[in-house]
Amino acid sequence: MKLKINFILKTGVQGEIPVLAVMNFGYKEFDALKQTYVYKPLRYYTGVKVTKSAWDELEKLPRDKSKRATLLQIEKQATDIFNYLITTETVTPERFKQELDVKIKKKEEQAIVTRVRLVDFIENEILLENGIKQGTKNCYQVLANRIADFETKIGKHLYSSDLNEELYVSFMNTIRERCTRINAVTHYYKAFKAVLNRIARKYKVNVFNPTKELRTTDKLRSVTEEKIYLEFSQIEKIIAYQPTSDELANAKLILLTLLFTGCRYSDVHKIKPEYTYSKNNVTFHYARYLTTKTDTEIVVPILKPLQEAFDANGGIAEPMAMQKFNTLARNIAESVGLKEEITLSHTNSFGKKELTTKKLFQLISSHIGRRSFVTNLMSYIPITVLSKITGHTNSAVESDFKGLGSSEIFKYNKISLVDNAALLVKILRIYTEDKLDDFPINLV
Repeated sequence: MKLKINFILKTGVQGEIPVLAVMNFGYKEFDALKQTYVYKPLRYYTGVKVTKSAWDELEKLPRDKSKRATLLQIEKQATDIFNYLITTETVTPERFKQELDVKIKKKEEQAIVTRVRLVDFIENEILLENGIKQGTKNCYQVLANRIADFETKIGKHLYSSDLNEELYVSFMNTIRERCTRINAVTHYYKAFKAVLNRIARKYKVNVFNPTKELRTTDKLRSVTEEKIYLEFSQIEKIIAYQPTSDELANAKLILLTLLFTGCRYSDVHKIKPEYTYSKNNVTFHYARYLTTKTDTEIVVPILKPLQEAFDANGGIAEPMAMQKFNTLARNIAESVGLKEEITLSHTNSFGKKELTTKKLFQLISSHIGRRSFVTNLMSYIPITVLSKITGHTNSAVESDFKGLGSSEIFKYNKISLVDNAALLVKILRIYTEDKLDDFPINLV
């Protein structure tokens, strides 16, 4: 067994480029995907960085004498370490890297590498941790299931110490094949990266770092996609809908609650007209609650159409599984004639733009109420007022509604939650009286 070391520049990086030492020593590992044994060299980060112009392509070394000497010293140390290891044990890339970290990078505390199986860590550490919300746990459980599927595909368990760029890209490709949208893939990417970070913190071990070690083309980012909302004229049809069952009546009330408060689906059962505001000829009922997702305190006025729906129903909406609600909400939208065709662009799981045409009712989901509430009002109501009603942070507002938010503006927005709700009602009263064409529904 002989060691051969080549220095290369990491691809996909601009500016100061990391220099990798590719160490080949004849080690082979069975690849279940290719059904054959393949050579597995160690790609080792030397800690040296150079610009492309400062790299000698012929000698495969930096032109800078100091950096060149550092790499040659690493080459000598690596050779000495390898020659020692082969006399005492079977050398694997992981074992070789461990010893290099200790001797070259002085990482003494990592002399004993903890092999952490990712699935076990998720199931035995993250899912059993107190304080994690059920939605987050569900996300990690799905990730653990996908990793387990990948382990079956490659024929071995996936450990933190084994994970490298090749395995990571291969795993994410299996995710791309299952998903249809890039944002769904990005959701897995963030959860996967969070698991690795937790392992690194808990066991004080080096783990694969997608942010630093991936090529730019392999890094994932969320994209802003086209989304639909319901206009007031379409919401009027929802209000006029006569449900034929208690289940549909409850789904209608949930939909109206979402449309007229902008709350998240997880908070719809918290919208209760328990409080009353009455001052300066302004009177309205309002709900006060803490959001499930962010624990943010919200005060939202109960607008007239929703109050009338509560009165007709004899109370607030009852909890319902989101998937069930989405199905019933689409049935309601179809029944009232929301059948116009909508063509939207989206980014598929491989990052390519595609066009999809569906009928409007097919696009109805639990988030359309929140989106419709903000979109219908943001041309009339200051975004600082809307954000307090919906619980959007300034960063979320700036992300979703470009140009309408400002960190400085939000910093000085000290109005109380109740007075903020009253301000919304006052502004709506002015506009609904003066702009009947814009507000066909009497909101206050």
